[in-house]
Amino acid sequence: MNINNEDIAKQHILDLRQEVERCQLATKWTLTRKTTDHATVAARKADGKWKSLLETIIMMGRRML
Repeated sequence: MNINNEDIAKQHILDLRQEVERCQLATKWTLTRKTTDHATVAARKADGKWKSLLETIIMMGRRML
């Protein structure tokens, strides 16, 4: 098998392109995961506020009985 410098350069460029594609996919995946994590945390905070408010109202109702 006879490999010359041009073949080596072409293979190197191909490897670099594949690495760039992998990095782009990883970046997209990370960004989507971060946005979903932030949305989940925000939803939990809102649910926690409403849950504590609901518990307070229920406790007031129990005291009235």
